[in-house]
Amino acid sequence: MGKENIPAGQSISIAVLFIIGSSLFMGASGQSGNSSWIAIILAMLLALPLMLIYARLHVLLPGKDLFDMLILVFGAVAGRVLSCLYIWYALHLGSLVLRNFGEFGKSVPLTSTPMLAPMLIIGLLCVWVVKGGIEVLGRSSKFLLLFTFGVIVVVQLLSIPKFQFHHLLPVLDSGWKPVFTDMMGSFTFPFAEIVVFLGAFHALPQKGSAVRILISGTLIAGVIILLVTIRNLLVLGPDLLSSLYFPSYVAVSRINIGDFLTRIEGSSAIVFVTTLFVKVSLCLYAACNGVAKVFKLSSYRSVVLQMGLIMVYFADFIYKDIMQMDYFAHHIYKIYALPFQVVIPVILWIAAEILARKKIRKQKTAQN
Repeated sequence: MGKENIPAGQSISIAVLFIIGSSLFMGASGQSGNSSWIAIILAMLLALPLMLIYARLHVLLPGKDLFDMLILVFGAVAGRVLSCLYIWYALHLGSLVLRNFGEFGKSVPLTSTPMLAPMLIIGLLCVWVVKGGIEVLGRSSKFLLLFTFGVIVVVQLLSIPKFQFHHLLPVLDSGWKPVFTDMMGSFTFPFAEIVVFLGAFHALPQKGSAVRILISGTLIAGVIILLVTIRNLLVLGPDLLSSLYFPSYVAVSRINIGDFLTRIEGSSAIVFVTTLFVKVSLCLYAACNGVAKVFKLSSYRSVVLQMGLIMVYFADFIYKDIMQMDYFAHHIYKIYALPFQVVIPVILWIAAEILARKKIRKQKTAQN
């Protein structure tokens, strides 16, 4: 496969848009009520050590992506088995995000349109971008991030007249237990999902770049999610917030400036589309790259269309309805995703450290 390269700035853009993804619309886990913003801060801080572990893998095994690392460290058989698990995770995550968009379209703007239609359009767009390569996704992300920033800042400012600060009180009225529960939910969705980005680590510029990319991406995305969550809480209140499937859309629909500037929730829907487009594209890229590495294909591009259509089809029947989707996202996913996000990467990091030290000892022995 030809060498691909994405600069650090574009990589940070991909990381930020990937993390905020569907979480801007789906919202954070809602058991902690008016203390949900504390759970997001704790989840962001909990994610930082994990980002350092991911970045350390890039230093130990430069020029390798997740699938190369697994095969190199654990051997051809076990490495390929683990690679297949990550192919499944990337494919499944992309399908989940597509279904989020499909349920949103079915519930709000496109109530009479079959859910498969908007998912297929986004899916084919992602196929087209991934076919072009990770560089195309990087350049697109840099522009889309600026657009996303602009829309979020404008919407935040227009929401200020609707803020009701009493919604923040009393802080920790239910104690720390629901906060810690929401912290784990926000840690796995969305922060630790960036493990999918390891499938494109071969395209990062140099050894030290992964630290800056992952830490910057996590902090920037965390601040955005925190600000949007606080805005939704101030506008809607904790009780209404926890009962909505798409709280950001409802919060923005409340904006009314002098009975002149109203009904601007479409702008937040556009942000949802741009972020999920990047997230699905990266999931598709990682899944296709994994298939190419496992089956020793000459290029991942030969399976992009097939994997993209499988992702769209899977998204169509993965849930029975929107209630099942919401329950899985906020209750089951935090358990399901932990092996992919934490357990296997930590084992891989420890094994890579051991191999690196053995290599250094051999080099010293050979020199002596």
